Amino acid sequence: MSDSASGSIAGFLFQFEKALVLLATLENTTDVVSIEQVDDVAIQNEEDLVILTIQSKHSISPNGTTFEDTSKSLWRTLQIWVEKLEQGIFNESTKFVCSTNKIIGNHSLLRKIHSKKYDDVLVDIRQLLDQQKAKLKNLQSTKKDAGPTIKNIIKLIEFVLSKEDKFKIIKENLEIEDKESLMERFFIAAHLTTDNYSQARKEIIYDTMYGWLLNASKAKWLQGTKIGATFTKKDFDQKFSFVIANPAIVNAVFRKKGDLGTIDPKRLSDVRKELFVRQISDINRKKSAIERNVENAVLDFIYHDIEMAHIVRGGNFTEPDFREFQDSCIERWQSYVDTVIINELEEYSDVQKNEMAVSIFDNVMHNMEINFQEGFSFNSSNSYIRNGTFLKLSNIPKIGWHPDWESKYKK
Repeated sequence: MSDSASGSIAGFLFQFEKALVLLATLENTTDVVSIEQVDDVAIQNEEDLVILTIQSKHSISPNGTTFEDTSKSLWRTLQIWVEKLEQGIFNESTKFVCSTNKIIGNHSLLRKIHSKKYDDVLVDIRQLLDQQKAKLKNLQSTKKDAGPTIKNIIKLIEFVLSKEDKFKIIKENLEIEDKESLMERFFIAAHLTTDNYSQARKEIIYDTMYGWLLNASKAKWLQGTKIGATFTKKDFDQKFSFVIANPAIVNAVFRKKGDLGTIDPKRLSDVRKELFVRQISDINRKKSAIERNVENAVLDFIYHDIEMAHIVRGGNFTEPDFREFQDSCIERWQSYVDTVIINELEEYSDVQKNEMAVSIFDNVMHNMEINFQEGFSFNSSNSYIRNGTFLKLSNIPKIGWHPDWESKYKK
């Protein structure tokens, strides 16, 4: 995919992020948020009056900018707003918002339009127009058909200047929302900032609501409804109530293993020297099964460390919380071991002990159900936390798989 194509897609998706934040912040239940109807995004009341209209611009380049002084995005935005004021779609009470994921510089023309006096802004724009005309003239002195982009910008600037009364309304009602962290704004608007919500849980809620808005908009457009992609506060609240009550999301404390990235080969090699690996390798079974168990255990062990540091650093849970979970794991391990090893150890043969080791390891690592903080369960995507905890304990070692684990490994 080309940079321009990916940039256009990113900009289009940015509109849905903006719309989602607006839905979360709506105060009147009768107001609606529309997408690609009267503008990129807008808020309209029950009488279809546009309360707020947004032109959203997104750049995927690390050094990218938007709404630059001579950019098409700035002047095309102003042209659209002027024309819709003339058509009666917008009015003198409409708020005009330039929204972008980039920083709008303090010395940019857009900042001047926002903050300076109207007459001074006109002077700045006319000066910019003269500069562009001089630039075009210089280019055409060497090549007659040069500067089509500059020509277009000049026409747009002249158009805006020819509609001073409409431009003045835009200038007086202009708002700039730059370098936006829309996800964080959503968390605040949706009241997800309490300690009851882990970062992983908040992100899943956000992604789910974003997916709903995207898919619902597509469905509305495909149906060809007259109202287009519009959503009420009630639509948002109804979906949001279902999402936050979803058991899978309620239990989302930890990130998925697939979201934690790749692991440095040296670390993988170093961890293979740990005691927990020897405990697994010493269980007698076919070589391929041993190797699979070791590979999975090494990954779970490392990912457990990564996520523990991430969560403690984020402040959702503390190290004592995880020590408490470790104590619960020890209790559950001991409870199962007592159901497997009924007699004194000297009464069992080596073969029987190995069979017990297989049973203890497989049951604890694959079948044992245990909750974190008495409410958060594990699934296939985050079971590395549970498994990693058991592996950590076997590395100390406070637990083991073989009936003779204490005599084998505690020394």
